[in-house]
Amino acid sequence: MNILLTAINAKYIHSNPAVFSLRSCTGKYASHVDIIEFTINQSPSYILQEIYKKHPDVIAFSCYIWNRNTIDAIIPDLHKILPDTDIWAGGPEVSYNSEEIMQRWQLRGIMSGPGEGSFSHLVSSYVNGTADSLPTILDRTNTPVLTLDEIPFWYKELAEEDPDTPDTNISGTNIPDINTSGTNMSNTMEENSHSEKKNLPGGKLTDFEHRIIYYESSRGCPFSCSYCLSSIEKIMDFRSLWRVCEELDFFLEKKVPQVKFIDRTFNCKKHHALPILKHILEHDNGITNFHFEIAADLLDEDYFTLLRQMRPGAVQLEIGVQSTCPKTVDEINRRMDFAKVADVVRQISSWHNIHIHLDLIAGLPFEDLHTFRTSFNDVYALRPQQLQLGFLKVLKGSPMELRAPQYNLMYTSLPPYEVLSTRWLSYADVCHLKQIEEVLELYYNSGQFMHSLDFLCGYFDTPYDMYDALAVWYEKHGLFGIQSSRVRKYEALLEFGISHINTAMEQVSLLKEYITYDLYLREHMKNRPGFAFSQEKWKDMIHDILHKESETHMLFPELADCNYRELTKTLHVEVFESIFNTPVAVLFCYSRRNPLTNNCDIVTVPVRKRP
Repeated sequence: MNILLTAINAKYIHSNPAVFSLRSCTGKYASHVDIIEFTINQSPSYILQEIYKKHPDVIAFSCYIWNRNTIDAIIPDLHKILPDTDIWAGGPEVSYNSEEIMQRWQLRGIMSGPGEGSFSHLVSSYVNGTADSLPTILDRTNTPVLTLDEIPFWYKELAEEDPDTPDTNISGTNIPDINTSGTNMSNTMEENSHSEKKNLPGGKLTDFEHRIIYYESSRGCPFSCSYCLSSIEKIMDFRSLWRVCEELDFFLEKKVPQVKFIDRTFNCKKHHALPILKHILEHDNGITNFHFEIAADLLDEDYFTLLRQMRPGAVQLEIGVQSTCPKTVDEINRRMDFAKVADVVRQISSWHNIHIHLDLIAGLPFEDLHTFRTSFNDVYALRPQQLQLGFLKVLKGSPMELRAPQYNLMYTSLPPYEVLSTRWLSYADVCHLKQIEEVLELYYNSGQFMHSLDFLCGYFDTPYDMYDALAVWYEKHGLFGIQSSRVRKYEALLEFGISHINTAMEQVSLLKEYITYDLYLREHMKNRPGFAFSQEKWKDMIHDILHKESETHMLFPELADCNYRELTKTLHVEVFESIFNTPVAVLFCYSRRNPLTNNCDIVTVPVRKRP
């Protein structure tokens, strides 16, 4: 019996935890389960051929909004080339409209909801020849539901074990204690390891060497945001702390670049989150980055004590603000104290060690261009490393889908079911916000233009107005949809700036210096950009600075083995006459990088007199 778990990921660097988790639960039948992964960038023809080569008896697809269209394209042809193969589907994209999907794809069945127990039951039924008795919908009503601790971790192969799982419901509380006061971490760890610890099964990480590792330490969410599928069920399940820490140790030992926690609200239960952060702090390997999605207004001094000690780049926090319009926040059933969120973000930012990612959603009820402008400016003022301007997705089964008619909410018929218009935003408004999103990604979220953007913001009433004008300028000059070179993006920003700022020569010169400064912070250019001022008059002084450094290595002692020529391959020296209000030589060191911004380190040397 050959059962093929099929994942179609959004990008190659992504891994699909679902398929590995499902296989790990099949115990002694795991040898009958194979995994194959693709991306949505591969052609349906190629995917079809690769699946056919496996000659599966059963195919099970992991279905999400990002791969639904691809699966839609290949399933009809799979029925033609593999007419005797049973096809199953599972995942959020098929769990809430199962009958429709069953008919459209002519499936043998659907696994709805948490799939580990269902898939274990499915595999054992096929191997033992009892698959004919399987219902068309497998869910918690007719198959065992596993707790997170009963699910062997997804990246490992489980040893010979009986896959028959106990008929247990997901553990945990309906609403966890999200406001628990300070806790003794050692006691918490003992409480969660009262049962005998099992050795984790061995495994390899070679398949994920260059991928983001997704990991969940909890399932469910205590909140009820109407756009989210997690709002449907209030049941939560938390993986035991001893097991989480042992599994994180595996990542740390293998020096995985990034572990992305997919917990919907990582810090919703303080007794769970704090010990994990403490473990990461105490076992930091100097390489691995951990990403968490959190509710910032639930952080307190206990969290701050740990977070402020983290190695720069060890942790990044994603915080979903979504909107600062009170009426909108109330309408989507979101609990958020933005004033507290802002205070928390400012405090964390002051430590300069944690990457902060803030989210906004365009297209929410009661939010028009005016209120969205306010939300944008409120969040931009916090200066996160990344500001994601997303667009509402009307997910199947979500409360937002049910309320769509009362909001005049129109959205795409095909996944990802993205907003087209609402009672408050026209389609033209949405299109313009899409353009603002694009220039925001190009310029702000790239982190490559921060000083130039700060300078240009001074010529507009608000940051939103600047990005609004930049989007209009891009549209006017036909720059959307063009793959621009690195230098061309700097040139375009300079051209935009010249067209909008005071045309006085000193202001244009200042902008050119800021753009040159930003460019060299990120790039060690082989060819000097055309907009940069000539350094000919500073040539001898630059030579003297590098020559002195090659002899003394006072500024960069870690480069003590480098001679003059070798230093020029690692350092760039540029004299700026305006941005520091006096001529200053800046040494850009590309062997040192800021882990939060990826900009190189700099050392400034005052220039005493003009040549």
